[in-house]
Amino acid sequence: MTERKPLPYVITAGILFYCLHWLAKLFEMSPDTAINDDFGLARLEWMAEHWTEKFPIDVEFTSSSLMAGLVGVMAVLFFFARRQDRGIYRTGEEHGTARFATVEELASFQDQDPEKNMIFTQRSQMGLFNQRLPYNKHINKNVLVIGGTGDWKTRSFVKPNIMQLNSSYVITDTKGLIIHEVGTILKKAGYKIKILDLIQLINSDGFNVFHYMQKETDIDKVSEAIITATKRSDNKGEDFWAQAEAFLTRALIGYLYFDGKVLGKYEPNLPQVADLLRFLKRTDPEIESPVEEMFKQLEEELPGNYANKQFQLFMKNFGGQTLMSVLAIISSRFSVFDHDDVRKMVQRDTMEIEKWQLEKTAVFIHMPETDKSYQFLSALFFHTIFEVSNKTADSIIQGTHPTATIETLLHLQIYADETGQIGQIPYLPEEIAVVRSREISIKLMIQSMSQLQQLYGDKNTTTILNNCGAVLYLGSNDPDTLKSMADRTGPQTIQQTKTSKSYGQHGSSSESTDSLKRELLNYHEVATVAIDEALLYLNRQNVFKDKKYRLETHPQYENHADGPFSPNWFTYRRYMSDIDEWLENVELSNQVEISMEELEEIALPWDLSA
Repeated sequence: MTERKPLPYVITAGILFYCLHWLAKLFEMSPDTAINDDFGLARLEWMAEHWTEKFPIDVEFTSSSLMAGLVGVMAVLFFFARRQDRGIYRTGEEHGTARFATVEELASFQDQDPEKNMIFTQRSQMGLFNQRLPYNKHINKNVLVIGGTGDWKTRSFVKPNIMQLNSSYVITDTKGLIIHEVGTILKKAGYKIKILDLIQLINSDGFNVFHYMQKETDIDKVSEAIITATKRSDNKGEDFWAQAEAFLTRALIGYLYFDGKVLGKYEPNLPQVADLLRFLKRTDPEIESPVEEMFKQLEEELPGNYANKQFQLFMKNFGGQTLMSVLAIISSRFSVFDHDDVRKMVQRDTMEIEKWQLEKTAVFIHMPETDKSYQFLSALFFHTIFEVSNKTADSIIQGTHPTATIETLLHLQIYADETGQIGQIPYLPEEIAVVRSREISIKLMIQSMSQLQQLYGDKNTTTILNNCGAVLYLGSNDPDTLKSMADRTGPQTIQQTKTSKSYGQHGSSSESTDSLKRELLNYHEVATVAIDEALLYLNRQNVFKDKKYRLETHPQYENHADGPFSPNWFTYRRYMSDIDEWLENVELSNQVEISMEELEEIALPWDLSA
C-alpha cells in the first residue's frame, strides 16, 4: 500500500480556502439584483467583468467569505479521508522479475588476479579462493556441467581451467588424451604429474591403498569401499551374504594390515587378499587351512587384534556350504588381481596423495567408457583421495600438520569428466557437501540429468545439485534436463497488446494492453541454444547467456598440443616395477646371464629370500 502524504492536501486546502474567500468578497461587491434576478446570474456576470478591479490580496474576512473558504477546506478533507487503496502494486513485476544477468554483475565475483579465477564462459569467471572475495560473493566452487556429446565440455571448460595453473588437479579422462594436450603446460609450470591408467594397465603410477591406512578403523573404510564399488545390485535379500562377505573381507584386509604394516614385516597389497583366499579352504575337514594357522600366529603376536576377531566371527557364524558360497563371491571380486598388469599396478604406491595439497600436482585417471571390469579400482582410488585429502586439510587447518600452514594449503580441484561413463564416485553426495571447507571442489561433467539420477538416485541427485555453486549448461536433448534449465531461468512479466476489429457498415476497432507471465527461456529456447553458446546459473543470480569459452584465447594456449604432431605433445613413461625400469634402461650388451649360485656369492644390499 502507498501511504498518502498530507502536505499536498494542506497546500491545496489553503489555496482553495483563500480563493473561495476572495470570490465570496467579490460577490459581496457586486450590485444586488435580487428583484430581477432570482438565481443571481447577473451578479456572476458582473463578477466576470469586474474581477480585475479587486485587489488580489484580501485578508479581511466576513462571515460569508469565511464560510466559503471552509467549504473548500472541507472538500479537500473529504478527498484526503476517502477510503485508501490498500492493494500492493509492483508495476511491470506482476508475474515475475526474471532477466538475464549482466557482465557487470558477474564481474563482482571475479578475482582481481586473472590466474586465480575459474573460467565458465568467454565473459564470465569466478574467483577460486573465497578469502580473496567480498563476503557477499562467497559461493562454493562445486560445478555441474551439462553438455551432450560434442558440446565442448572438455575444450571449453576442463582444459581452460587446467591451464589456469592455480591449484592441484584430479582429472578423469576416458580417452587418455588430455594429459598429452596439456601435459607440457603443467610440466613447464613445475607440476608433478601422476597417471592411473585403467585402460592400458601399463605405463601407470602405482596405487597401493595399504600405503594410506594409518589406523585400525581404516580397515572398515577400505573394506566397505571395495564391497560398495563391486556390489551388483541393491537387492535387500542379499543382506545375509553382504554381512558374511563384510566379515571375511575385513578379516583378510585386517590380517595384511596388522601382519604387514603394524608388525613391519612387509608392505601389504590387495593382490595378497586373493592369495589368502586360495589357501582358506580346508583340503581335509579335520585339518585347519594355512590361513587359519596364519591367523592363530597373528593372535599370538598381537593378542586381541581386530582382524582375528572378525575372522573368528566369520568362521563361527558362516560354516559349511555357506562358507564355500561366501568364498566364491569374494574370490570373484578379487580375481581381477590374477592379471599381472593389475597386480603390478597396486603392489606399490607412487601417488603421494598426502602431498597433493602441499605441492602442485596433476593426476590423470584414464578410465574406459564401457568396460566396467576395473571400475572398483577407480572407486577405491576416489575413496582414498577423499579420505587422505580431508585428513591432510584438517590437520593443516587445525594447526597440527608437521610442516604445512593454512597459507600453504593448496586448493584441489576434481574434474570428473564424463561422469555418466566412469560410474559412481563413492560417497559423492556426502563428500560434495563437506569438502568446501577443506579447499577441495568437485566439477561434474554429465550429458543429462538422467545420468545423475541413474547413478545416484533422485534424493542424492538433489543433494548433489544443492551443493553445486554453479551450473553450466552447454547443450542437451534430454527432456528432463531442458525442463529443469528452463524452470531455473524463472518467470518474467511481459506486456500483451490485443487488437480487435469489426468490419461492416459500422466498423470499429479496439486495443487493450495486459500483462502476462512467461519463462525467461522456455523449453524450446533452451533446446535451441546455439552450439557456441552457454547458460550459466550461479547461486542466487539471474541466468547469464554468453558464448562458450574459446580455448584459443587462453594465454597458455601457445603451449597446448592439438595433436600428436604438435611439438607440445606430451609423452611420459612409468615403470610398473623396479625390474621393468632396469630392463628398459640397461642396454642388452651390458646384461649378463648369471646362475643363482653365483648370485648368492655376490654381496647384495637386499635379501634375496625376501
